[in-house]
Amino acid sequence: MISELPGVDAGFAQAAREMGILDEMVAAPGFVSHVSGATSSGYRVVEVWESREAWQDWFDGHVVPRLPPGVEATTPEMFELSLNITPA
Repeated sequence: MISELPGVDAGFAQAAREMGILDEMVAAPGFVSHVSGATSSGYRVVEVWESREAWQDWFDGHVVPRLPPGVEATTPEMFELSLNITPA
């Protein structure tokens, strides 16, 4: 999953940490990994989940209820991994 968040800055990650979202994510069924960072146009999130359904369940249950009023969730790009290399 890749999500682009235009206009968002690095404070986004700190806010997610303070709300407990990151702790909930690492404990979520199907979660594999998360990397994110500020870009020239906003903030980019890249996550690996065991299935699209696992990500959707977590997102709908933990992120959507915490979105500030008037903020809509962006639609992420989803794709199937062909290769995932991790340290031995």
